[in-house]
Amino acid sequence: MMNNRRLYYQGQHGYYNSHVPCNPTVRFSQMVQQQYAFVPAQHQYHQPNFLSFDNGWQSFQGNSGYPQDHRETIRQDILSQLHHKQPSASVGHQNRKRHADSLPSSSSSKKSKGSHSVESSSAVIKDVPRPPSGYNPMHSITEAIIRYFLENHQTDKAYKQKLQLRDVLFKIFQSCMPNCGLYIVGSTMSGFGTMKSDMDMCLMITEDGVDQKREAPEILYLIQKALYKCSFVRESTVIRAKVPILRFNDLISKAQVDLNVNNGVGIRNTHLLKYYCMTDWRVRPLVLYIKKWARFHDINDASKATISSYSLCLMLIHYLQYACSPPVLPSLQELYPERFDGTLDIRELKFDDTVSYKSDNGQSVGELFLGFLAYYSNKYRFEEDCICIREGRRYSLDDYMRFKNENFQLQPLCIEEPFDLSNTARSCHDKNIFNRVKRVFKKSYQELQKKKDVRCLFNQPF
Repeated sequence: MMNNRRLYYQGQHGYYNSHVPCNPTVRFSQMVQQQYAFVPAQHQYHQPNFLSFDNGWQSFQGNSGYPQDHRETIRQDILSQLHHKQPSASVGHQNRKRHADSLPSSSSSKKSKGSHSVESSSAVIKDVPRPPSGYNPMHSITEAIIRYFLENHQTDKAYKQKLQLRDVLFKIFQSCMPNCGLYIVGSTMSGFGTMKSDMDMCLMITEDGVDQKREAPEILYLIQKALYKCSFVRESTVIRAKVPILRFNDLISKAQVDLNVNNGVGIRNTHLLKYYCMTDWRVRPLVLYIKKWARFHDINDASKATISSYSLCLMLIHYLQYACSPPVLPSLQELYPERFDGTLDIRELKFDDTVSYKSDNGQSVGELFLGFLAYYSNKYRFEEDCICIREGRRYSLDDYMRFKNENFQLQPLCIEEPFDLSNTARSCHDKNIFNRVKRVFKKSYQELQKKKDVRCLFNQPF
């Protein structure tokens, strides 16, 4: 019995057709490996085959005239090639606009028809709201949060360095998989990154799913072998998890990179969070400060059965939607259902639209931070409630399981993932550990409410 698995390939002469027949017993990673070996030299983009396992990158270094350790010069040579015109796509595919192959590219050139390059990165940096000029802090809590944000948020320079790294990696992958997509995801793209944030990326190679347990690790091992030839990549390792990643360090930008394969929901999450970041300027400094506070008290590490950064973001968004009066944030999925449609092709997502929403809530950042702690200390019922930012509300677990998602994974903390409806807080599986998490919330609120000075939160972990 044969079936088709769709790769991001065009049905051009010299390549496998987009629909690749395969036996269901053959792993998808083996098909990818076959395609790595299949692309003939005459069909490359008249550039070195950087992804050749045996001699591609080594030959490029050897023939380029660069010193073996001259990493930045080699890197800039690849970046300069990104400005060259890419070969045309097939006629049927040219009319399909690709808004994001990592959204955005670091190239400043305009996107040509059928090209994988995208608009300049400056738009993504500038359209994220910052504190208004002349903002007068109402009290010391607000002042401390704003100061931390201004001193630690991801700068334009750091952001553009990460975009350059993405462009180089995309060029390497594209030499063997011309229609793959490489997307920057997570805090780097959403606007919630700091100067110390890692860089998360997603390599999309198929419109269909990839078995994350068996196939994704094997594909990542192939990529690890290819990147072994890159002199600016160090300490690469494949980490097996629910969504396996290839982790490595970039010696140029000093960034740690986590690369996954075909985790499309992560791209949609980043897209959604970026627009929440744009909706109200207070969201961004609040997220950064809440993560600082949570890390200090050791409750922001999914590997330790505490709350992931993504879940912390959703907890804040829920509070700003549901517990503030008037609300600071709307439900963007209800306000813009077409923009955040979970069935929309990932390649059609736009990161440069606007949000037409203005909150009537005039609370300061400090008041909102204190309210966030108060809500999860005294009002939110962890044992009985489920957060749902998709609808801007919370459900009782009984109602949610009965009417919304009977397969929802119950844990001490329940947060609905806005697209695949799973529990984003599934890492919080240990009740004893989560009791300490709740104690940190309660103790933090009590201390801050009494002293009105954020320094009381960072003397020692609660």
